[in-house]
Order: sequence, then structure tokens, then C-alpha cells
Amino acid sequence: MAVPTVPAHAETDKGDVAAGPVSRETAPPGVILPLRRADELDEIVVTADRYGEAKVAAESEFDEEEIASHGADSIQDLLTRLSPFIDPSGEEPVILINGKPAGFDRSILSYPAEALQRLAVLKPEAAAQYGEPAGKRVVNLVLKKHFSMWNADAGVDFATAGGQYGGKLSANRTAIDGDIRWNARARIAADSAFRKSARALPPRDGVFDSVGFVSAPDGGEIDPALSLIAGEPVTAAAIPPESLAGAGAGAGVPGLADFAATANALHPADPNAYETLQSSRRTASLAIGVTRPLGAFTASLNLNASRSSSDGQRGLPMVSVLIPAGSPWSPFADDVLLTRPFAGERALRNASDSTALGASLTLNGSIGSWQTNFGINYARGWASNLLETCIDRARIQQAIAADAAFDPYGPWDESLLLATRGRTRSENLSARLNVRKTIIDLPAGPMVWNLTANASRNRSHSWQEGGGEGDGGGDAGAVERRTTRHQTSGQMTLSLPIARRGEAGPAWLGDLSLDLSASTQAMTGSRTQKRYGANVSWSPWSIVQLRGSIDRAEAAPSFDQLDAPIVTTVTRVFDYARQEVAEPLWITGGNPDLRGGSRQSVSLAATLRPLGGQALTLNLGYRQSVAKGGVAGFPELTPAIEAAFPERVTRDAEGRLVAVDARAINIARDTDAELSSGIALRLGQARAGERSVADPLQFSVSVNHRYRLKSELLTRSGLPAIDQLRAGGQSRHNLSMQLSVGKRGIGANLSGNWSSPGRLRGAADDADAAFRFKPPLTFNLSAFVEPDRLFALSGKKGALNGLKISVDVRNLFNGYRRVTLADGRVPSGYSRNEIDPLGRTLSLTARKRF
Repeated sequence: MAVPTVPAHAETDKGDVAAGPVSRETAPPGVILPLRRADELDEIVVTADRYGEAKVAAESEFDEEEIASHGADSIQDLLTRLSPFIDPSGEEPVILINGKPAGFDRSILSYPAEALQRLAVLKPEAAAQYGEPAGKRVVNLVLKKHFSMWNADAGVDFATAGGQYGGKLSANRTAIDGDIRWNARARIAADSAFRKSARALPPRDGVFDSVGFVSAPDGGEIDPALSLIAGEPVTAAAIPPESLAGAGAGAGVPGLADFAATANALHPADPNAYETLQSSRRTASLAIGVTRPLGAFTASLNLNASRSSSDGQRGLPMVSVLIPAGSPWSPFADDVLLTRPFAGERALRNASDSTALGASLTLNGSIGSWQTNFGINYARGWASNLLETCIDRARIQQAIAADAAFDPYGPWDESLLLATRGRTRSENLSARLNVRKTIIDLPAGPMVWNLTANASRNRSHSWQEGGGEGDGGGDAGAVERRTTRHQTSGQMTLSLPIARRGEAGPAWLGDLSLDLSASTQAMTGSRTQKRYGANVSWSPWSIVQLRGSIDRAEAAPSFDQLDAPIVTTVTRVFDYARQEVAEPLWITGGNPDLRGGSRQSVSLAATLRPLGGQALTLNLGYRQSVAKGGVAGFPELTPAIEAAFPERVTRDAEGRLVAVDARAINIARDTDAELSSGIALRLGQARAGERSVADPLQFSVSVNHRYRLKSELLTRSGLPAIDQLRAGGQSRHNLSMQLSVGKRGIGANLSGNWSSPGRLRGAADDADAAFRFKPPLTFNLSAFVEPDRLFALSGKKGALNGLKISVDVRNLFNGYRRVTLADGRVPSGYSRNEIDPLGRTLSLTARKRF
């Protein structure tokens, strides 16, 4: 007897509804057809859970075709390109893998984008369902059941104006076979140093000579006897070559004849050739991840290692010291001034390197009626840094006066350079447990109880020694810090469905749900902090989604804000007080004196989909937050900030900026309020029930606007509040856009950003000293092409098979932030090359699948 055909609508793994009759022989996997008698002719509809579906419904989805049209090389790259459609604020979303929390499994981000069957952005209430703070977006990555890929990437990038270039090389292996998957990735990259001489920039003040010379302190004739031997007046004479080699080479004390041979022969040097605007960098990393069933659980193990280093130059170190006439090293009748570099063309160095090792284990499964996610992560790191600041002039002058054996002309010992050196060893062990279960099935849906517990231990051992800049700096001695902090936290969330359209509650009420959360946190050295929050979601009609949330939290400084190692660098900043460019020592790291505070925030949001699907989405939101007594990063060093934190700023006798302690600060109050709006249009997606066209053209555009209503900072009680929108240089409006068009084989993406002009009050209240900032309208362009798909070469052997070529241009029109004074003048230090010397950059990448 023939098997009867049942005209059922079957849902496939991709979520498409297969139209037409479905028999037992043609039914897709996951579809179960009941036994039917031949005389039963009524139609039935059979549904099954989609593969990898999350417990919370998706707000929007991106299928294989749309994912392919973006040309992303990795899932991390894809999330970046889709961020305007996920969370316009740019906050990193919570990641699910096949509907299960990723936990500490970050290896998924290096998987190729081709491994995805679909990407789903879940409804906002999903965060509470997975033990995350309300408001965070959740993304479900649904992988293909079977996938295998080898690929290698090679790329170069460079500044189109020249002066800087880099390259990268990586190899990746990914394999998925049902619940078993693994991934391995190795990557190396290097970037050249970007030297100041590559751009037309004003040099440092001072005299720069690659050999060194003697001169009269008053700038006149050095010695009449020397002029007589040389046959001309001598105002400067280079250090004799024999003296540069040192007494060990048999040079001895130079005489007048030696200096006469180098009379008036100087070796001027371009100081910009010995200074880098961007250090050279080298990185290498290796990551391996394995996921497989382990009894009733799915286990993911990840191992990673990385190494990075950077080397920069801070200029040619020069020093001027006095050699008295009576010195055994002076053949002159009068005092002379010796001006010389430390060691020829040897520049001051700024170097750092770091090594990190890590491992994590994540378990997902069920224990009875509890859905369980457990993760443990271990990380260990080593870092060192070196910052050479200047030559120790005071020590050299003292040696000339007191040590007859000290040769001022010959090679100098490295100890005569003032430098800051630091080493850090850190260790972190953290664990996270999340359990959730349905307490009761209500008419509107299940009431879900979610519990999350976190525990961590952070250890840090840092050592630093350094010398001050300027006369008498000397060796500041060594400072050693050992810290160990334990942190525990717990959060409870209750998700309560109140009404569901067509099933529970009045029809006019639509979908209504409420999420309540409470958490507590304790850390060594800090009192216990509590947090409470509520989030309501209401959809009166299917095309409208309204959300509101309130959150109050007691906040404490983080481990890094308290105990991060102290790092001293040199940062190029504009000194508004003196209206000049300065390069002070910039001190960052942990501040153990920080105190906790509190933050209260309220947000309202509305989403409208007038076409009923995800083709067109309109967003409108309002957010307000007030922080009291909390922690903030050190703001831009404006006159108002310097007046509030005078102890953080060091100036010399002439008022020049020498050092800034830029570690985190406590503030009295920080108030922010803003409106946000956005529109997103996506075309080319196949609707449910429609058969998709092969390689459809995908088009998407998003425009997001942020209007800052208030941004007010009260640094300390008793001081006036700083209106950062009116006088703090911040922009009131920000507009971002992204346009993507493409299909499998070819595509392009254009993103842009614009901010409204800002105003910064200069010294005192002088209107003429006010700075006006005009940010540029910047665009970034990326495009890709896969020749084998474009020219139907897939499956054929050849160099073009499996090849993808990508090009990325950042700052397409080479824009920069223009700064003027009230009268239209461009202040010193704000020329085009000083604001953004790098300018437009271009990156070319070739990717080969095997």
C-alpha cells in the first residue's frame, strides 16, 4: 500500500516553511508526521522546535544570505558590522551559542562567519532570562550542524600619506559535527613605527646635534688661542672623533689642536627623525577551543596564549653642562659649555611587552528541572615597560666637578639616563554559575526564576623604579606592590509574564511582562553593594514594542581601578592654560584611595515596525542617569579640571606642564540625560512561506541619532558644576549611519559618523580664549569580492577558488577635528598634522579557503 501524502506545512532547520505536500520520505529532519488512515482527508499542521532556538523569541534575525552579503571574515567581525542593528550604543552583547550561554567560551568569536546558519537578536527581556543586567542585548549564534573549513588570511595596511605600514598573517581551522566542534587559530601581526619626520610637524625647541660640541657660555668666541690655531674665530667646535671613542681607545684628554680640527664644524640633526608618533608593534596569538557532549552536559574547553611588544622613540636626548677652565678635561682658558647627545644618534626609548596565558571551561546542561551554566576561567599575565625621560644633568655636572676620571666627551654609562622601569605579574581565577527554572506555567507564559553567582580572586605583583625629569631627578627608588582581592556577587531575577495577546488577559492589553532583579556584591576592602532593578515590556500591538526600566546600584571601584599597575608614559596633550602643546609624563594605573558611590538610571524606549516584519524598524529612547560619589576616569585636562584637582598636575618653575596623575578619580555627582532615535531598513530577506531566490541582493541602511540633553559634572563639593555641553567641549548631537549592499560573492559597506561642534572655555572666563571644536564628518568604506562565486568558478581547481579579497578604507575623506579660537585663529598645536597625523589608512586582505 502506498504511503499517503499529507499536505502539511513543515518547518525546516532554517526556519523556512516548506510549502506543498510532505510525505514521510520527503519530510525535513525534525518534522514528525503522525499515522493517518487513508480516509482522513483533513489538513494538519506539524511544527517542531528550530535547531538552536533560544528560550526567548527573536526580535530580528539574519539568515545565511544576509550574513554572506556583509563579507565578514569572523563572527567577531560580523558582530561589529551588525552593531547598529543589535545595539546602536556599541555595547558588547551577551552571546548564546545554539540557544545556550557561551559563558567564558570566547573562541566562538574567531569562528568564520560562514559557520553560522543564522544570527538572532533576542527581545530585550532576554537579558534577565539569562542572568544578565536588564537592558543588555542578547545575540543567539546558531551554528550549522555540519561544517568544516581551513582558511588562511594575509593582509597589509598603510597610511595613504605614507610613513606607517603593517601586516598580518593568520591560519584558522574550524570543524563542526553536530554537538562536537573545535577551532584553532594562530595569528601574527606587526606595525611599523610612525615617525614624526613623516609629517610636516614643528620640531621640539632646543639645539640638536648628533655628535656634540663645545661653545662659550655667552655664545661668543671660545678661546682666542683656539681661534689662532684654526685661523678663524671659533664659536663652536665639535667633539673630536678620538674623544668620542673614549679614553679606553687611547684618546686621552683632547687638546686645542684636536678642537681646532673640528672648529665650527657642527652636525645638526632633525629632532623629528628620532621621535615616533606611534610605536612599532608586534603581536602573536594562539587559541584552541573544543566543545563536545560530556554526559548530560555540553563542555567547552578553551586555551589561549598571546605575546605583544612595542618600541617607540621619544627624541634625541641632549644635555648642556659646564666644563670649568680648571678641569683636567678642558684645554681652554675659560669655562666652556658642552652640548652633546647621550650616545650619537641613540634616541630615548619607550618600550613595553606583555605575555598572557589563559584557560576556561564552560558546562551547559540540565540538573532536574534546572537549566545550568557553569564556567571557570584562569588567566595569568606578565608585563614590563620602560620609559626613558632624559639625561641626568645634575649627576653629570657633579661628576665633572668631583671626579677627575669622568670623561665628559667619551661614551657614557646607561645609568646616566633617567628612566622609569616597571614589571607586573597578574593572576585571575573566576567562576560563574547560572541556574534557571520555570516556577509555574501561567496563562501568559512561564514564570522563570534565575539565579547567578560569581566569584573571583585577583592577584597582582608590581614593581617600579624611576627617575624624575629635570635637574636633580636622580633615582626615585623602587616601589613594590602586592595585592590580593576576592570578589563575590549574586543576582536573582524573576521574569513574570502578565498578559499574552490572544491567550491571556484582555485583548487590548497585548503582550505584557515584568522582570525584577536584585543583586549584591562584596569585594575585599569594600563594603557590600546592593543593586535593584525593574524592567517592563509592553506590546499593545504586534508592530509596537514599549519598554521601561529603572535601576539603582551601589557601585564600588573595580579591581583594575584600585590595583592596576602604575604605568608612566608620555602623552602629547594641549595645555589650555598656556595654550601650547605639551608632552608631560602621563601616569595611569590603580588608585587604592578610591571610594564607592551610587548610580540611579531610568530609561524608556519604543520600537515600531510599521510593515509588520523586520524590514523597517523605528526606535526612540530616553535615558537619564545620576551618579553620586562614584568613580570616573580622569577627564580631559581643562582649566576647570585642573582647578578641581590641582594635586594631580605638576608644572615647572615656568609653568610648563611636566606630569599628570591621570588615574581614576572620585566625583561628587555626574548627571547625564539623552534622547536617542534610529531607523533601520533591511531589504532582500525572504519572508516565511516564500522560497528564497538564489543569491538575493541584500540591502540595509541604519541611521541613529543621539541628542544629549544634559551632561553635568560636579567634581567636588563646594566647586561649581561643569556643564560639559556648554563649556566642556562635548558635542550635543551625534549622528551615525551605515549602508550595506551585497550578496554572496560581492558587497560593500559604508559607515559614517558626525558630531555637532563643541565649545571649551579656556583660562578663566575670557571669551576670546574659548576653544571651538568642529568634528569632521568621517566615513569608512569596506568592500569584498569572491571571484569564484562572482564568475561561477566554485568547485573548479585554481588559485581563485575559495579566494576572497577585501579592502577597508578608514577616514575615507581624510577629515580631522578642526579647532579654532573665538576670533577664528587656529591655536598652536592644532594644525591638521598635529591633530590627526596618521590620516586616511588603507587595508588589503586576501583570504583563502582550503
